[in-house]
Amino acid sequence: MKKIVQLLVLTSGISLGLSWANSSIATPVETEIQETGILKIGIRDDSPLFGFGNPPEGYCRDFGEALAVSLSEKLGKPVTAEFVTSTTQNRWELVTEGKVHLECGPNTITPERETEKQIKFSLPFFVTATQIFAQAGITEEDMKTATIGTIAGTTNAQEMARVYPESQINDTFTTRIEGIEAVQAGKITGFASDGILLIGSATIMQVNPNDFVVATPLVNNRPFCAAYGMILPGDQDNENWRETVNEFIAKNGKGAEIWDMWFKELTPYIDKTLAECNM
Repeated sequence: MKKIVQLLVLTSGISLGLSWANSSIATPVETEIQETGILKIGIRDDSPLFGFGNPPEGYCRDFGEALAVSLSEKLGKPVTAEFVTSTTQNRWELVTEGKVHLECGPNTITPERETEKQIKFSLPFFVTATQIFAQAGITEEDMKTATIGTIAGTTNAQEMARVYPESQINDTFTTRIEGIEAVQAGKITGFASDGILLIGSATIMQVNPNDFVVATPLVNNRPFCAAYGMILPGDQDNENWRETVNEFIAKNGKGAEIWDMWFKELTPYIDKTLAECNM
């Protein structure tokens, strides 16, 4: 993980051109946790720095374990964090079906997703932008006729549809590693995802940083910015639960300490992204 942080710092300068339906959760989350003593958290195993490996390590695991300790103090009884593997495909249903109490991962906050998926996002805890992984030496002319890989159903796929015609987009990929391998094999020109996750995945794969670039597509001279939030149940009965999670993200000292442990060294990358998004 240290290598990922170091590489992100080195590459931070790279840049190229409500009405809620009924939830299926019958019992408010905090009531269920009080009764069972278990905090159920969805966590990804394919997102370096947030959740990667088996068992997954990263910010989300440490966040979940610290939140369980905080809930133990609040509820006056031991609370244990229980982790469930989530994916880009099932993350919404894990929450709406009550299989987890929150899903922590690189989830881009959009009002449309809240309405469509009948969920609510937490306060943002990280900012990045959509970028394209490509082999070193790629030219701007190459990118005009490129075949770009994406993961179907993601915000990245929606954004690439604003840049490239449908005929140039391949959305058959299910993981970033699969997409990066396709670029290396010459099957596609580039693969679009969140920049921090592309660089992290390339580092895990031990791709030489001199062998790739991450290009930043722009629309109206702005990148596609992405703020990450936890996925939470969207029904009115869980308003208190959402407040509990948001307070832990924004105001709890332990929550801030965990964020610093994983992301403080990425301040140049985060600051650069924020500056570009506020142009």
